[in-house]
Amino acid sequence: MSEVGTNERLLRSDVTLEESRKIERVLRRNNISYFEKWNFHTGVFKFLNNSKNSKCDIYVHMDSMDKAKELLADM
Repeated sequence: MSEVGTNERLLRSDVTLEESRKIERVLRRNNISYFEKWNFHTGVFKFLNNSKNSKCDIYVHMDSMDKAKELLADM
């Protein structure tokens, strides 16, 4: 399991923009805080990059990990 800080855990890796939007809706509806770490090949910000190949990793707090996994099990 990947670790960013002491309390963040990797929920999903290599997620496309479309998938990240779906995951974002589920997490926000259930008041689970998260953050995305985008992997760009061009070094341009997400909103400026139109590449369909951009991927991100989604991290959540370790206390919310079980609930987030449960909510996203169907995806």
